[in-house]
Amino acid sequence: MHVQKKLTLGFFFTLFLATTFLPIVWMFGNSIYEEGRFSFAYYRDIFLTLKYGQVIANSLILASITTIASSVIGVPAGFLLAKTTIPLKKFFKICFFIPLVIPPYITGIAWSNLLGRTGVLNNVFSQYTPLSPESVSNFIYSIYGASLILSINLFPVVMLVTEYALKSINPRFEESGLVAGSAFQVLRRITFPLIAPAILSGMMIVFVLSLSEFGVPSLLQVNVLTTQIFTQFSAFYNEKAATAVAFPLIAITLVLIVLEQIYLRGKSFEILGRTSSNGTLQYNIPWLNVIGLLFCAGVLLVFVATPLCTLVLNTKTISAYHDALLLARNGITNSILFGSIGATLITFIGFFLGYLSENIRSRWKHTMSAFIWIFFAVPATVSGIGLIKLWNRPEGACQFVYSSLWIVILGYGVRFLPLSSRIMANYFKQTPYALEEAGTVTGASWFRVLGKILLPLQGYGLIATWLISFMFCIGELGATVLVYPPGHETLPIALFTVMANSPTDVVSALSLVIVAMTLLPVGAFLAVSKYLVKFQTAQ
Repeated sequence: MHVQKKLTLGFFFTLFLATTFLPIVWMFGNSIYEEGRFSFAYYRDIFLTLKYGQVIANSLILASITTIASSVIGVPAGFLLAKTTIPLKKFFKICFFIPLVIPPYITGIAWSNLLGRTGVLNNVFSQYTPLSPESVSNFIYSIYGASLILSINLFPVVMLVTEYALKSINPRFEESGLVAGSAFQVLRRITFPLIAPAILSGMMIVFVLSLSEFGVPSLLQVNVLTTQIFTQFSAFYNEKAATAVAFPLIAITLVLIVLEQIYLRGKSFEILGRTSSNGTLQYNIPWLNVIGLLFCAGVLLVFVATPLCTLVLNTKTISAYHDALLLARNGITNSILFGSIGATLITFIGFFLGYLSENIRSRWKHTMSAFIWIFFAVPATVSGIGLIKLWNRPEGACQFVYSSLWIVILGYGVRFLPLSSRIMANYFKQTPYALEEAGTVTGASWFRVLGKILLPLQGYGLIATWLISFMFCIGELGATVLVYPPGHETLPIALFTVMANSPTDVVSALSLVIVAMTLLPVGAFLAVSKYLVKFQTAQ
């Protein structure tokens, strides 16, 4: 049995190395080898001169502001959903989840239409405030505007992490505190210290995602590392310089992961990650419910309703949808096909990588998990360049992959395999290892344990991982725009292409098509979730 497990996990880890690790390493190796010798000329421009100093600073400012803004909105929202009795909590939660599944560049299009020179909100601000139309337009086309848009898309990450962490606290800890102190003291001294590591983890995810974001800075013409990478490769055809520019992103992410591991080392989270039989302690305080309801309504109005309504109003006529569908006919078909294949493969491989990250009994367990997760921080443009350098060869197999849909599928794998493994690892945390050991005691092979115990127990996790992977694949732009072969463009590529040459109504209509395609899996997930809960209850 142990041989079967080792061979299976070894195979899938090797597959991960081949699809995700090898292109990145190949690209970096190529960037320091030139004309038959090693050269660090491009890296000297980064570390020994100030040539890219402002670009690196811009990336750090963008990520920092986005993280702070997402936390300012996400932590209170998570607290209100978990610990108060405000009405419409489920409705707010579903609505707050919407920005997370909509590609950020779609939100960017909506807000640039609102705050651009001819935008409705721009006209309102210029008429009723001292702000000029130029200053409002300059704001949205800046680091601060990009941070605003990214925080709208990413605050649900912090919100969900905060909510689930609060719901996982054993209420006896807080009830004991209420005996000796007020609710405010309990929150300050017990509740928030307990969930601080979870909030920190959510903030780190937001920082990494905003640091590696390409679509929004490209749309708003903000000069950060990801846009500089794309410019070096697509405009100057200098993949070595593009690779060198990517190095600070990888280094920053690695430092963050190491710091997180150091911070979490030796801390016990035994009270987290379990559902208390007594439920979650909630605060039924009238004034808190009123403030919470106003806060959630305001976030819903500004962060969710405003950009979606802007896109709807900008389409103006039904003919705009007709023109958009004609322009993106192939893109829609390709997105559904490529997204389905990519999500299936990513989920299947991510299942075993998640098991490897969580269920192996080894001192290398945490190192393995961090190693896999770090590749999620690799910018999409870097992943695309790595795939091009590795697969763009005249040999038969390489050329077949590079000129077909499989290069796009590989791009999805490079981008989202670490994410799928992380999701599956979290689901494996909820599965007692004793169940697998019970199967082993009966003398069953590991493949039988896998088919009869592990896969059925992780049915909910597999469905969730597939749907999340599909949503990310549908909206992926940074890597796909570099690697897609002629005739294999996806829907985001179609939108990226028509933005410069098509009217606003067609661009808005096409954006809404992408929104619909990304929100449909959310509805499917909720429907499947209810079915599974009822089925498990009946069992």
